[in-house]
Amino acid sequence: MKEKIDEFVIRKARPNEAPALAEAERVIARTPGQLASRPEELKDEDFKQKILALNQSETGLYVVVEHHEALVGHAILDPLKLAVTAHVVSLTIAIHEGYQGRGLGKKLMAHLISWTRAHPKIEKLELQVRSSNARAISLYKSLGFIEEGRKTRRLKYGPESYLDDVYMALWVGP
Repeated sequence: MKEKIDEFVIRKARPNEAPALAEAERVIARTPGQLASRPEELKDEDFKQKILALNQSETGLYVVVEHHEALVGHAILDPLKLAVTAHVVSLTIAIHEGYQGRGLGKKLMAHLISWTRAHPKIEKLELQVRSSNARAISLYKSLGFIEEGRKTRRLKYGPESYLDDVYMALWVGP
């Protein structure tokens, strides 16, 4: 599965790309409110194991976005494990530093939504986004995602410094 959009190519992630993907998230995580993880929590080996697992999954996906052979974004569709939630995938998306604000997130999201709609076992996409990330929330709403809930002051970034986690979803099933 490889899709070329303008000068960007979306394709499956490779295990040897794990260190670069982990580093890209560590850079993003340095800005409080972008990711829930702290930079030191993002381990290369965890990324590699996730890529290997999702490359073997029927309803999971780990893709990267390339621009002139440089990795500029990535996304994960992680299937939920229980039988009663097997129709749901959890979405994580990251546009790497220096490539944000160029419409790449929207192109990648369109690709992911199209991919999920082509897989009949997937009926719902879920994601969590920090309440401070207005640009991402606006993008998700423009693509049809709805806010399903909010966990208030779920993330603590320092003394008396909290953010809410906004839970959003898109129904892609029948």
